[in-house]
Amino acid sequence: MRSLSTLRPGETARLGQIPAVDIGLARELAAMRLLPGEVVTVLAEVGGDGPLLVQGAGGVFALGRSLAAHLAVESLVPCP
Repeated sequence: MRSLSTLRPGETARLGQIPAVDIGLARELAAMRLLPGEVVTVLAEVGGDGPLLVQGAGGVFALGRSLAAHLAVESLVPCP
């Protein structure tokens, strides 16, 4: 497992368990349908340390790097 923040544009991965650190954050992720087992694709990076544009079943979202760093993923399609 690695963190979502390490994925490159074009990579697809399956989300692992969501850390239960902050119930508000867990609810926000659930509202975006970013749930354990969800398949997500990184569409783009904004700047070097900017947010990631991520597509999941719930749509396209900009996730901050610090949030993405807390989300474990299993890569499904390696970046060329």
